[in-house]
Amino acid sequence: MGIPEPSISADEMRAWAALFETSNIVQYAADRNLRDTVGLTLAQFEILLRIGEAGADGRRMTDIADALTVSRSGLTYQVGQLERKGLVLRQPAPDDDRSVIARITPTGLDLLRAGIPGYVDLVREMLFDRLSHADLMTVTEILDDVRRQLKEQPKRSTFRRARRSVAQTGADAGADATATATVAATVESAGVPAGE
Repeated sequence: MGIPEPSISADEMRAWAALFETSNIVQYAADRNLRDTVGLTLAQFEILLRIGEAGADGRRMTDIADALTVSRSGLTYQVGQLERKGLVLRQPAPDDDRSVIARITPTGLDLLRAGIPGYVDLVREMLFDRLSHADLMTVTEILDDVRRQLKEQPKRSTFRRARRSVAQTGADAGADATATATVAATVESAGVPAGE
C-alpha cells in the first residue's frame, strides 16, 4: 500500500514544506544554543520571556498559555521546571483564587539578560540576514494575517483532552510538555529590560 496522494497542489506543498522546515531548522538551532548558554530549552526560554515582559506584576498562567498556544498542563509542567531552578515564582492571583500569577525572579531576569543576545544573533544570522527588508515585511504581513485569523478560533488552553490509556499518556507526556513558540514572537519579546 503506497502513500496516499496529497489533496493539495504542488505549490501549496512547496509553501508548507518551506515554512515547516525553516521553522524547525531555526528552532532546533535556537534550542541547542539556549541549552548550551543558559541551560534552558527553547520552550522554557520563551515562557520565561513572556513572564519577564510583565515585570513585577507577573502574568496569569492562562494568558501565557494562550499567548504561546500551549496546553495548560504543558505550561504548568514547564513553569514548574523554571520554578525549581529559582527563575520564577507562582502565587494565587489577588483577585481570583482560581488563577495563578507567574512572576520572574532576579535570577530569572539575569538569565534572560544572558540568553537574549545570543538568541537574537542566531535568529538574525539564520533568518533575517537572508531576507531583504521588503521580503521580511511581506512575509510578516502575510503570516500576521493568518495568525490573527487562527487566534480568533477557540484557544488551545481551553480544550479538554479526552481520557487516554496509561500507555498513550506516557507516550504523549513529553510532547505535551513542550511549549511551541515562533521565532518572530521571540525576537519581539527581546524588549525585556537589558540592565544598565
